Amino acid sequence: MTTLVPALEETSVPGWRLRSLPDSSRPARWTTRVYAASPVEGAAEIEFSLHSVPEHPLRACYPYGAHDLAVSIAASAGGEGLAARLLRDLVRALFTAEPRCRRVIAAPEEDDTATQLLLVEGGFLRVTEADLPCRTVVLYAVEPPRLAGLSTALDDMPH
Repeated sequence: MTTLVPALEETSVPGWRLRSLPDSSRPARWTTRVYAASPVEGAAEIEFSLHSVPEHPLRACYPYGAHDLAVSIAASAGGEGLAARLLRDLVRALFTAEPRCRRVIAAPEEDDTATQLLLVEGGFLRVTEADLPCRTVVLYAVEPPRLAGLSTALDDMPH
């Protein structure tokens, strides 16, 4: 079963204008979507892509959920704060658009410290390093509040 990436409308992310971008590598089944986002009050534009983890090489890196999403983003020099704000707003919108999504992940290259810092500023937590066939990445994840707030203490587990 192919898991699709939810389509975001132009106003899906409050405070941002989204524009869908063509992607010649995108499969016909919409397992990847590419967007440009600009803040409502500004003209700067940030490109990002969304991927269905079950259809992406990252599926080999962790026990993914069927509706998990991966995000790729890069900020230009000086635009890191704006990109971090976009990530925070985007993640909330994704969890609303796809309520079955258990986590949004990102996987920058291990030596891409700028993107790693951007992800932390954007609310992602560093999870682990992982080896893909052609590179080593660092996994970052964010979970919806309904899951992130669950206690994992043994005393709180039903038994």
